[in-house]
Amino acid sequence: MATYTKLSSGSWRVQVRRKGRYVSETFLRRDDARRWATETERQVDRGETPTKSRIARLKTFGELINLHIDDMCDVGKSPRRSKAAALDMLQRHLGSAT
Repeated sequence: MATYTKLSSGSWRVQVRRKGRYVSETFLRRDDARRWATETERQVDRGETPTKSRIARLKTFGELINLHIDDMCDVGKSPRRSKAAALDMLQRHLGSAT
């Protein structure tokens, strides 16, 4: 069963404890947390290893930059000109760094 906790930052932490497995993740929206918890419980029930979060799957700094841009767009605040230029510069110079 999943446990949802609202953090002081406004984010939601969800913890899944099932069949001796414990996995937790933090989300901005409760809906996202609920969907992740349901999918994680299904994976454990099928005997699979729960998938890692988007952040845990990142391999390079460039992927982190892309995740940040995607998250900004998801909440309706795409990066403005100066921030977009800074992120582009970081992507060019540090994008392949691990």
